[in-house]
Order: sequence, then C-alpha cells, then structure tokens
Amino acid sequence: MSTYSHSRLSCFEQCPQKYKLNYIDKVETEIEGSVEAFLGSRVHESLEKLYRDLRYQKENTLDELLTFLNEEWQKNWSDEIVIVNDKYTPENYLKMAKKYITDYYKRYQPFNQEKTLALEERIRINLDDSGKYKLQGYIDRLSETKDGYYEIHDYKTNSRLPLPEYIEQDRQLALYAIGVKDRYPNVEDIRLVWHFLAFDKEIDSTRTDNELEILKQDTIELIDAIESEEEFPANPSSLCDWCEFKPMCRQWSHLSKLENKPVNEYLNDPGVQLVNKYAKLKNKQKQIDEELGSEIKKLEEAIKHFAEKEQIDVIFGSSNKVRITINERYCFPLKHSKERAELERLLKKYGKWDDVVQIDTSVIGKIIQEKTWNSELLKTLKKYVVIERSKRLYLSKIQID
Repeated sequence: MSTYSHSRLSCFEQCPQKYKLNYIDKVETEIEGSVEAFLGSRVHESLEKLYRDLRYQKENTLDELLTFLNEEWQKNWSDEIVIVNDKYTPENYLKMAKKYITDYYKRYQPFNQEKTLALEERIRINLDDSGKYKLQGYIDRLSETKDGYYEIHDYKTNSRLPLPEYIEQDRQLALYAIGVKDRYPNVEDIRLVWHFLAFDKEIDSTRTDNELEILKQDTIELIDAIESEEEFPANPSSLCDWCEFKPMCRQWSHLSKLENKPVNEYLNDPGVQLVNKYAKLKNKQKQIDEELGSEIKKLEEAIKHFAEKEQIDVIFGSSNKVRITINERYCFPLKHSKERAELERLLKKYGKWDDVVQIDTSVIGKIIQEKTWNSELLKTLKKYVVIERSKRLYLSKIQID
C-alpha cells in the first residue's frame, strides 16, 4: 500500500478525478501552479531561513529577510504561474508576502519564545500496529517550550481566517502529533500552533490521546475508501479555477479547447452548436410548458367546478370524456416528531412494528454512494445491488463574472 500524506488525502476528498490524474496516472502538466501556492512557498522559505540562521546564532534583520524574499521571488517567478483574479498583479502578491514576513518578524522578535528542534522536518506516521497504514508529512517548525510542551508550528497564507471548528477538526497537525509522539515517547504534551499570517494571528489547540485514536481510525477508513475506489468521479467546485488538471478533466476539457480559438472557430465548434441549439429548444419548450400548464390548470379547475355544480362524475366531449374521481392518501406524522414517536410505540406495543418496517432502498443507495459505512460492509452490500446507468442532460446558464 502507498504511503499517504495529508495533502494526498485532501486531494481525494476535494476531487477523486484530480487525485487519479495526480497520484495514479501521474499526469504532467504545463501549468506552473497558482500564485497563491507560489506566495506560500516563498514565505515558508523565508521563515525557514530566519530560524535556520538563528540556530547558528545569526539573527537576520527584517531588511535582510525581505531582501531574501524578494530575491527568491524574482528567481523563481514564471509567467506560467496562474493568477485567477486578474484584478491583481504579481507585484500585489509580492507586497502581501512582504507584509506577512514583516508582521511575523515584529510580533516574535527576538524569537526566544521557545527552542527550535527541527525545521521542515519529515515525519512518519503509523496508523496501525502492523505498519500497513502509513503517512508522511513535513512539519514547518517543531519547538519545545520552557514548560515542557512540544509545539508543531504551521504557517498559513490563507486569505480567510478559519472558523473555530476548522481548528478543532484539522487533520494535518493532529496527524503530525501522532508522529511526534511516536518519535519522542517521553514528551509531556503537544500543542498545535497555526500562524495565520494574513491576519497576524496565532491560534493553538491540543488533542487528547482518545481524539488521536479516533483520528487514526477515521484516516484508515478514508484510505480504505481510496484504495477501493474504481470510478474516481470529478467533483466540480469553485476550486476548479486553481486546478492544474483542468485541461484534461472531463468537466472542463472542452472549455479549455475553446478558450484559445478565434470567434469564428469557436462558433463553428460542433459542441458549441449542439449546446446552443439544445438550449434554444429547451427554453422554447419551457415557455410552451408554462403557457400550456397555466391553461390546463384553469381548465381543470373549470371542469371540477362544472362537475360539482351539475352533480356529475363524468363530463363528455365530442370524442373524449373526463372522469372526476376522489383519491385518498394517508398522511402520517413527520419523522422525528412527537406524534411519529407515539405512533411507533403504539405499533410496537401491539406487535405490528415488523409488519410495517421496510428497507429504505433509496437511503441505502445514498449510503453506498457516499461511503458513510465501513468498507467491508459496503463491499458486502454491493452484492445485492444492480447499478442501472442512464445518461440525462442538464441545461444551465454559464455564469459570467
């Protein structure tokens, strides 16, 4: 079994197709990556330099650190780097990076809050005793405080400050904590520290041994789901704008081919012509359906009124007739309501519960699709399921920013 990482797991959760293209097919792309990722790399390099030089009793001045950042930025910059928001230039992002470093430097100087133990340290994580389920990662900075805590520091250049539940549920640093505990068995406790550089804010958290055990099991289940995946479907979202695999994704490859075509070739593209014609006919059909639906509803009300007035159940036309019937449908209390609970207790009291309980196949289908049960049970369930596939067309407007 492969050695996983937090980023690899997150990639699958974000989009299984992206995971397949990246980690299984190992497709190489011409896209350098996003400017956000580039900024993050340069900021991490600068902070690594700061603490690495401190180990050799050299404290960089802020100007020296900013000079290093600027040099690394210019040396590594490429016009192939993607800037999704074209309102901003590379210079805007460089200024952001300089501000992150400046704020951090002024906040923590003289950088003697704790003792640095490791920088960009590779950590191995075993999730089970057999060593079957393994992960690896790189800790931005590992330190020891004066009160005996080990701290796992992570530098974030996100443009949004996360909600509190993100911190409490974050998997990455918690997984690193498992690896650190294995490497240093005598450590008293571990504090997880996030530096949200865009906001000059530090947030910390801890995990109990029980929480780490639950995390191990959850991660094992996720790895099992990845290993048993066969389809690797695409999961379109707002993150697609930053995806380097967009040109070969089944969701976006046609658009990628169209983007560089001149207008005449674009309009003559068979796909464009088919969708334009389809959209035109569907819109026309919708308009006709709305008009007919309104007329039919009026006629139905008139027919009901006429039948009630004349005290008849069948109305005859030239070559057709309409029969009016009264249908009864039994309505029961909603699930989770007080009345529903009372109804269930009544049926159980009289021994009739088993007569009315049925398998809700739609719910089971959703469970299989979303893989909310363990992989062994899902595998067994699939023996009783026949998957019928059919293609449906969904027409929607293209959103223009």
